[in-house]
Amino acid sequence: MEVLEVIKMGNPRLREVCAVVSEAEIKTNQFQRFIDNMIATQRAENGAGIAASQVNILQRVFTMEMEENPRYPNKETFPLYVAINPIIKPISNTIVDSWEGCLSIPGIRGQLPRFKSIKLSALDRYAKPYEIELDGFAAIVAQHELDHLNGILLIDRIEDMQTLTFQKEYEKYWM
Repeated sequence: MEVLEVIKMGNPRLREVCAVVSEAEIKTNQFQRFIDNMIATQRAENGAGIAASQVNILQRVFTMEMEENPRYPNKETFPLYVAINPIIKPISNTIVDSWEGCLSIPGIRGQLPRFKSIKLSALDRYAKPYEIELDGFAAIVAQHELDHLNGILLIDRIEDMQTLTFQKEYEKYWM
């Protein structure tokens, strides 16, 4: 597996809407290697998730997983998900304040509103459809990654820019 380069804020490709992936393409060896490389990159960067657009591929796919992670030391764990052509619907109208970071905006955190509980519908890496209800941090990560597929960065959703902070200051004052 190869660790891919994560593009950073300012790269115009992060602002583009990603294309739907065909079932035929999902089943190719090239696409399967790409999924493996996304997972390897997410893990190497200590990300909770990563979207294809963050590695300069404009396709509607993200991966997410939370095990022991130094960037998110107190977050609940969840297994690896590969979400191709994902759709997210809120399960309730409950909104939580989420402190988020981003591999494409390194060293920065900000607080923004997210739905607490969602239903994620997608294709898995083998083009099999699935639906899962996610709550808490897993729901937040899925929403963050779907935003990337739509050309939206976390800074676009911050309601109070006074919460925009460097990671070290976040750790000192907000954790």
